[in-house]
Amino acid sequence: MQIMNKYAGINREEAISLLSSFIRVPSINPAFRTENDTESTYFGEEAVAEVLCEWLEAANIDCSMEAVEPGRPNLLARVKGRSGAKKMLWEGHLDTVQVTGMADPFTPRLEGDRLYGRGAVDDGASVVAFMLAMRALKASPPQADVDFLAAMDEEFSFRGIVHHLARKDHYDLGVAGEPTSLRVVRACKGTVRWWVNVEGRNAHTGKPEEGINGITIARRILELYDAEMQRRANVHPLLGPATLTCTAIEAGVGPNTVPAACRMRFDYRFLPSEPGLEVHAAFKAAAEAAASEFPGATVTVEAPFVNSSAMDNPETSEIVTRMGRICAAYGVEAESIGVPYGSDATKMVDIGGIPTIIFGPGSIDKAHALDEFAEIEPIVQAAKMLVDLAHDLEAPL
Repeated sequence: MQIMNKYAGINREEAISLLSSFIRVPSINPAFRTENDTESTYFGEEAVAEVLCEWLEAANIDCSMEAVEPGRPNLLARVKGRSGAKKMLWEGHLDTVQVTGMADPFTPRLEGDRLYGRGAVDDGASVVAFMLAMRALKASPPQADVDFLAAMDEEFSFRGIVHHLARKDHYDLGVAGEPTSLRVVRACKGTVRWWVNVEGRNAHTGKPEEGINGITIARRILELYDAEMQRRANVHPLLGPATLTCTAIEAGVGPNTVPAACRMRFDYRFLPSEPGLEVHAAFKAAAEAAASEFPGATVTVEAPFVNSSAMDNPETSEIVTRMGRICAAYGVEAESIGVPYGSDATKMVDIGGIPTIIFGPGSIDKAHALDEFAEIEPIVQAAKMLVDLAHDLEAPL
């Protein structure tokens, strides 16, 4: 059956208008709020979810909001297919990151094909592509059912997608929207983050031998962590090696005091072959071994405050194959790739059992940037590619 005008409403003007609406409504994840942030309306996803829901309802698309916590909902839209033989989940996220250093983050600014503003590319570009595609599918439904989830809290602890997956709706395929420059991403690293607390003994720097310097112990922990990394020499063909970064060190009292306490934060990007909790256990043991070298000191390794699984979908899986051939039809490199960053895709795979790719317009290099922008033409192209994906589910592999 030939689908007439299957890209109805997908154009540059609509993309600019909808993305501008997304940028104008602040939706910073509250996890990034500091004591210097006095404007409370900048935080939380409810206001932007309401704006997007109004747009979807105006397009006669079934749309609802479900509170995950007060003021922080998920947004769910649904287009029923002609047969419902398959069901696909498209997922983007509502929350953005901090705007420190940005002159005017919530006023969209169009320069040529670039629209600037916080959230423009992460994740506004993907959200807009999904929404334009949903409206086109509503006008010319495919065989498959398509759900679009705009989730809260992707930028910190993934509670939005986890909340939705707890419904246990069945999905055959999934697409998580992130800026991939329209490439098909089938593999990504996982992330585990934790704090290490060191407690030695304060003393006067005139008699440092009477103290136990927490910074000295921290230095030894870093040495043992380097040794642990040397033992982790695996390399993934798409992702390369795992990485460890110390992202914070807090220590020091007065200029003439041996500091007892030192606190360190770590970010480990692990491979699909490494379960996050096993990784954390190995580094916990290494840190605790350092304490044994300093009698009277203690080292406490906190449980992970982030543990996001890795992803490695087979190159031959249906979602990778179908989106790859659509990429080829649009002149985009069809070969799938891997990325070092995480997304809600890993939860879709790990918790929901949904074969999922990461796909979307824009460059990840501009995510969280002070000059964040999204190019409009790739958004239009992504929306058309998503429409094609929905209709391609009717075709044989």
